[in-house]
Amino acid sequence: MSTPTIPASYRIFFTTIDPLLALTGFISALFVPTAIVGTHLPVSGQEPPAETTFLLQTLAGFYLALLVLEVYLLRVRPHDLTIWRALEFSLLLTDFFLVGATAKWLGAEGGLNPLFWGLGEVGAIALTAGLGVIRVLFIIGVGMRSGTGVKSA
Repeated sequence: MSTPTIPASYRIFFTTIDPLLALTGFISALFVPTAIVGTHLPVSGQEPPAETTFLLQTLAGFYLALLVLEVYLLRVRPHDLTIWRALEFSLLLTDFFLVGATAKWLGAEGGLNPLFWGLGEVGAIALTAGLGVIRVLFIIGVGMRSGTGVKSA
């Protein structure tokens, strides 16, 4: 039976570009906390409080785990659509919560108008929402083609 194969565009994005974004998040959260906090909150280059540093170090662990899953798991199971879709759906949930949390914070600050967003807000919402759209397209099968891939369980 013919099953969908994963097109090169998705394969390259999910096994190379997305892991590079996770690596950037890992490095930022662990080694440059003022940069990652500054993309989401209005700070003036000051060191974040200990509580925030703790959360950023935890976030760094998440980004590292994500990096391992994207680099290793997707290469070990290159045709297993169930694995790929489960991972991308999980990441879609993360994207959803990041955009939601950012929008909630912007709303509390009276800044929901995109005309007044800084680079950090644009990155947090537009980039993350764009990644979410790519994940949704993959999950629902847009651009998938039939092939002789391993049947997903």
